[in-house]
Amino acid sequence: MSVRFTLQPVMDLARDGADAATARLGQAMQRLMNADRQLQTLLQYREEYQAKFRDSVASGIEAARWRNFQLFLAKLDAGIEGARAQADAAREAAKRAQTEWQEQQRKLKAYGVLADRHERAQQSETTRREQRETDEHAANFFSRNAPAHRRR
Repeated sequence: MSVRFTLQPVMDLARDGADAATARLGQAMQRLMNADRQLQTLLQYREEYQAKFRDSVASGIEAARWRNFQLFLAKLDAGIEGARAQADAAREAAKRAQTEWQEQQRKLKAYGVLADRHERAQQSETTRREQRETDEHAANFFSRNAPAHRRR
């Protein structure tokens, strides 16, 4: 008769925690990728707009248009800084989620090791019991048949 692993409910909770941490890590990584993509898009757009501005300056530009370029570049730079801050925050959140995921995996592995030990102990006990029963059966068989062998 096998004894149930007493820490199974705790191991189940650890597995649920690991699954939840995996989901949170995936979401955090997705937010990081989106934030990095948005930042790269803004940086590329700024570079293109800056090149357009340089071309306009080289071919001659009136003061009002010059001012509009400068204002738009300033707004674009502010947007880039905001996107950079979001990317940095997403990167930190992803690091925290990864740390949490690793901790949950360590817990789950530790309970898994305990469960494996329990299972091996149960198998060993079953093997010993079966061997003892086999030995008793053989001893009983030979003790019943031993007198018959001596008479021949």
